[in-house]
Amino acid sequence: MPTPALRPVLARDGIFNARDLGGITTADGRIVRAGRLIRADALHRARTSIGALRDHGVTKVLDLRDDRERDAYGIFDAEGIDVEHHPVLDPTFTWDEVPTRVPSDLLVERYQVILDEFSDRLVGAVCGVAEVMSTPDAAVAYHCAVGKDRTGLLTMLLLDTLGVSADQIVEDYARSSRSTAVQVNWLWSMGRPEGVVDDETLRVGVWSARPATMAVTLEWLRDEHGGAENYLVTAGLDPGAVGALRAGALED
Repeated sequence: MPTPALRPVLARDGIFNARDLGGITTADGRIVRAGRLIRADALHRARTSIGALRDHGVTKVLDLRDDRERDAYGIFDAEGIDVEHHPVLDPTFTWDEVPTRVPSDLLVERYQVILDEFSDRLVGAVCGVAEVMSTPDAAVAYHCAVGKDRTGLLTMLLLDTLGVSADQIVEDYARSSRSTAVQVNWLWSMGRPEGVVDDETLRVGVWSARPATMAVTLEWLRDEHGGAENYLVTAGLDPGAVGALRAGALED
């Protein structure tokens, strides 16, 4: 059985934004299975919490960070758990290079750029998740640095493909806002420059996880691409992977 203590155990290693997506319901009344899809931040920090991940059934970890981040901060390493590297972004990507100067619009614009320019990389990550769903009772965990942007976009694509309503996708995304202040304080205490964050950046800027940000992004995805499934298949995802994802991740 998956351990209910996964999140607090991971927090001991400085991993604050982790959660099992199990229990989220789809529009047609099915449920995302517990112990199958785990979204997280900074799993490369896992040390004492590795046993909890094994107990939770994790057999594969997807690292969504780029090579520069992995070289600087390390990678997840645990016997018996495979690691796949699926860098969502190019190392030259920047978060503040946008036309708008309205902080609350920044993430919406950046998310649209990511979805437009890096669709093939997101397809690769979805394939990695679908492969694990083909193995009964196995779980996959995926992470970036903070667990809300790259991880949040992958989660949106997975949940929308599974048939989860927009309201629940937005609600899950916004849960990351409960962790950002903790992450910032932890980084600051460790002397990391990312921990020097002003209140506006935390509230509405790049460190935020506002419901409106994901709501607008999801509406844009559906208007421009016909939803996550059509977006992914058009970008090269084998439709068979969609079936494997649904069969493994959902229950009646």
